[in-house]
Amino acid sequence: MEQNRLFLLLAIFSSTSLSVVAQDLPHVDTLEAAVVTDSRMLEKRSMNELSTDIEVIRAVVSPLGEGDAIRWVQALPGVSSGADGTTAFYVRGSNMGNNLFSLDGVPIYGYTHMLGLTTVVPTNVTQNVTLTKGGFDATENNFTSAHLRIESKRPDKGYRVNASLNNFLAGVGGEANFNDRFSFVVSARISPLTLEYKAARGLAASLLGGISDFNAQIGDLYGKFRWDISDRDNIEIFGLGSLDRYSLSLSADSRQGFGWHNGVTQLRYIHAGARGQFSAAVSYNGYGNSQEEDKVFRGERNYLSLKSDMSEATARIDRLRRMGRRERFSLNYGVKYRYARFEPGQVNSINSPTPVHLADAYMQLRFAIPGKLELKANARENFFRNGKDALWYKDPSGSAYAKWNITKAFAVEASYDYLVQYYHTLEGLPVGWSTDMLVPSGKKVKPETTEQASFALSLEYPRHKASIGAFYREMDNLVFYKYSQSMFNGGFAVWEDDVEQGQGLSYGGEFLYEYLGRNFYARAAYTLSKTSRSGFPSFYDGGEFHARFDRTHMLNILAQWKGFSASFTLQSGHWEHGAAMTYPMHLFDETEWTASYYSGIYNYQMPMVLRLDIGYQHRFVTGRFTHDLNVGIYNVTNHFNPFTLYFDAEREKWMAISLLPIMPNFSYRLTF
Repeated sequence: MEQNRLFLLLAIFSSTSLSVVAQDLPHVDTLEAAVVTDSRMLEKRSMNELSTDIEVIRAVVSPLGEGDAIRWVQALPGVSSGADGTTAFYVRGSNMGNNLFSLDGVPIYGYTHMLGLTTVVPTNVTQNVTLTKGGFDATENNFTSAHLRIESKRPDKGYRVNASLNNFLAGVGGEANFNDRFSFVVSARISPLTLEYKAARGLAASLLGGISDFNAQIGDLYGKFRWDISDRDNIEIFGLGSLDRYSLSLSADSRQGFGWHNGVTQLRYIHAGARGQFSAAVSYNGYGNSQEEDKVFRGERNYLSLKSDMSEATARIDRLRRMGRRERFSLNYGVKYRYARFEPGQVNSINSPTPVHLADAYMQLRFAIPGKLELKANARENFFRNGKDALWYKDPSGSAYAKWNITKAFAVEASYDYLVQYYHTLEGLPVGWSTDMLVPSGKKVKPETTEQASFALSLEYPRHKASIGAFYREMDNLVFYKYSQSMFNGGFAVWEDDVEQGQGLSYGGEFLYEYLGRNFYARAAYTLSKTSRSGFPSFYDGGEFHARFDRTHMLNILAQWKGFSASFTLQSGHWEHGAAMTYPMHLFDETEWTASYYSGIYNYQMPMVLRLDIGYQHRFVTGRFTHDLNVGIYNVTNHFNPFTLYFDAEREKWMAISLLPIMPNFSYRLTF
């Protein structure tokens, strides 16, 4: 669609060269740049869970000059990045909407920012990031793939003020800690994208077919306050708000816009006892997105206003007890209750709200001998009610994990998970924007489930760490929105009729290697896998087909020497599939027409992703001021990387489009 031209606009502002390839879709018959300042590699490292701190995250080469959690995750084993250059990520064959993204335990449903170039959580407020792919803790629920968990920082004593600037965002922030009793962190960012467009308007008009009246409202605001009442008790409250809104005109008879927003807050109390911990928290989460089009199509003016909103209030209580003389046993238990209100597919302010209730109770037992053995098992009972359909679901879930250090250098680990998900994402164009629509389980859509197992071997020496393992995952009631490639139309208003559910299967092997020398760090991550879908009535009569972004090979290599870094990405091409040879497009006046699409079980194979990124990070101090500078080049080889497929409404044809930019980037931060 014409909205894809906006991506070209973004690339212009930061590219030394730019090419666009748009072609008829033919029928076919058949990262991380780690800064090595000490002996630390990944903070936590296993086949199922990896974590790192913010300094490593910042050094990732990205279009914004400074890395973020998503860019780091996309270079890990078992993770496919989806459309190149975006924040979409798929883990072990699941859908993008099966991942959980959270900040201090609170889900962030619209986590993408700047059209997928970054996330809404600023690096200034981040302490560490963890990706969990299996062997989940009992406190985690309502997802079936992976959990990307961000923990916010607690400031050291004293105070600091910072200002930052990169290709697309400018920000200020501050933090303070008063005698380890009172502390706060604040951050605000805003994008000058509209001003950048106006400054480059002459160039943009010649390359983008006359985009005019472009306007972008992009920003985020974060604040956290913590009160340490005593050495064992503290109260913490945080809030996060973000906005992404875009509007543009391609001609005198065309205006279109889209965007999304978040509003998140949490109040949490924690008591740390001598042999355990108690915590209680309440939170609120508001998320919404919208699409608008006002254009002349086939000689008639059509107007579309489509919105989707979701609000959620949560209360939870968690208890941890350590038992035994050496405290090798620990018991976790707790309860959580959510009330949510979904308003999906609102057309011209007409909506049908759906209230839902989700409650769960869990228990987890863990046994550990430090450096030798870790065993963990948990069980959870989930209760879900859709108030609109007057329908109840009651489902168990649980996980188990074991790790045995046979010697100091050699270890084995295994995990098992059975997971249930009640919130579903109707994915649109595969670009990782937050315009995907959230819908609850009900009569039309059953809860999604996943059963998976994994096994791995690991080897550790002072300068070398390596692991190799395998996973097997079966998925049921996976949601598939049949007409996702045409999401910029009124189709979402009747989403219940266009959603199908089926099965998924994914299995493969994962490899991870790290080397740390005196001034040199290297990492290699490789995944060999196969992922399929089946049982969807509109797709090949329920037969098997390739899942979206089923990539056989995924290789990510990182090398870093002092402040210099280079990262290489190679991902296999993937097959695109359609529901039928032709299918209906829902127009804005509720009329319906058909568009030519794919035919045959194999339709169009997107080419492989091949990308080389280079960067340099430098820190220096002048008086009271600390300067952090990141510079780099994204996609040095200018390789033809597939971006997305879209429907050209003027030609009434499906087109393939790719961006091939060499994208210089920079990030500068001043702290005092």
